[in-house]
Amino acid sequence: MSDMQATDDKARLVEILREAERVGVISHYRPDGDAIGSTLALGLALRSLGKRITMWNEDGVPERYAFLEGANLVQCPPRSGPVEIDLLVCVDCGDPKRLGEAGMALLHTVPASANIDHHETNTRYAGTNYIVGGAASCSSVLVPVIDALGIPMSPAVAQALYVGLSTDTGSFQYGSTTAEDMRLAARLIECGVDVGDTNRRVYQEQPAGAFAVHREVLNNMVIEEDGQLVHYSMPAGKCAELGVGREETKDLVNIIRILRGARIAIIFEDLENGLIRVSLRSKDPRISVSMLAAQFGGGGHAMAAGIRMRGSLANCRESVLRAARESLKKLHE
Repeated sequence: MSDMQATDDKARLVEILREAERVGVISHYRPDGDAIGSTLALGLALRSLGKRITMWNEDGVPERYAFLEGANLVQCPPRSGPVEIDLLVCVDCGDPKRLGEAGMALLHTVPASANIDHHETNTRYAGTNYIVGGAASCSSVLVPVIDALGIPMSPAVAQALYVGLSTDTGSFQYGSTTAEDMRLAARLIECGVDVGDTNRRVYQEQPAGAFAVHREVLNNMVIEEDGQLVHYSMPAGKCAELGVGREETKDLVNIIRILRGARIAIIFEDLENGLIRVSLRSKDPRISVSMLAAQFGGGGHAMAAGIRMRGSLANCRESVLRAARESLKKLHE
């Protein structure tokens, strides 16, 4: 991967990774494939150098990624007490709040911290930051770091990186996918990734509960603005009613974003703790949902972003939809 987009010092990052003997790796809560893939890839790569590695995630590893080597080693971050590490590395996390309360506590107590990411809205919150804004995935950003450390690309590390790259490019379907991304995928396959088996596990094996959620979304989604805006709202208690956990609600926005003619797709989810989770996708490069999300304290990428808001589902929904309608209106001015 080219460093032309990088704004921070990779050499310094490599230096502190070499020096640290006890390293913690952490990513954002409600992790996706890139969060888990980059956590495992870096953790396993550094472990091969003989370093003592601890991997954390507030919500653990989703079932669909549990097949990856090292997934059983990912722990919930400690809520209290000292943690004996020299360096905490935050991967695929543009804002420290997304580490969760325990993760943020760790960040403020460790001797040194690093941040490796690809989100253009990254706040550069760590002691050392290596951010390649616009890269396809955090997993992509990790590859030159692993190479600079002189670590051979094992099949397990390659598979974790492939999952991160594949999921963050929509299985290489998003318009932002580049020839460089495809070359990286080819390299990872050459390092031992079984593409058929990996893709089957990630994309083609869903628990029965997921179908109940899909049916609920399709039956109750709302289409407006002449089909340009599509959204669905999951009220409090709906997961319990359907008999599913939060993991089955992770990618709901992808169910509705495929509607022909839709430019913006949004999922509103009442998390039942005073928070509303909002997932946004754009299918028009002229509409940045990252900029839309930033109006409400959220962030992400131009074509995929998220928000966590406080308030009622109805009020949060109307505020975000008003901004989405305004974005669509500007296209025709």
